[in-house]
Amino acid sequence: MLEGLICPVCENTIEEIDLRDSLKCPSCSVDLKGRKYLDFLGFLMANGIVENLDFFDQEVYSDDVYDLDQTKEEEGDPSEYEKKKDLFNIYENELHPKNVEEDEGIKDYTQFDGINDDWEEFNERDFSASKGGK
Repeated sequence: MLEGLICPVCENTIEEIDLRDSLKCPSCSVDLKGRKYLDFLGFLMANGIVENLDFFDQEVYSDDVYDLDQTKEEEGDPSEYEKKKDLFNIYENELHPKNVEEDEGIKDYTQFDGINDDWEEFNERDFSASKGGK
C-alpha cells in the first residue's frame, strides 16, 4: 500500500504486520474487532491483510445472523394482497345475462352456427352448397 492503513479511532498509521497478529491498534490499543468497525474490517478482509477474520465471524456479524431468522413474523400479511375468489364471483355474475331467454326476443337476432367452432374448422366448411340452394 502506498500510504498504509489508518486507525479509525485515533487516525494514526498502522502497519499491516501489526494487525496480522491481533486486531488492536498499537497506538491507542483499541480492539478493532467489533461491529462498530465493520467497514474497516471489510476492507482488511477484501485486501487479504487479515487472515484470522472472515465474514462468518460470530463476534462481528452476530446481529446480521439474527436478522435472517425465518421464523420472525413477516412485515405484511400476504392475504391482504391476494385476490379473493368471492370478489370475482360477484363480477362474473354481472357479466352473464340473468335470463337467457331474453336473448331470443331481440329483434333481428339470429344465432350463428359456427360461433363455438374453431376458426380453422369454420374456414374449411363448405358454405357454397347452402348458398347455391337459395
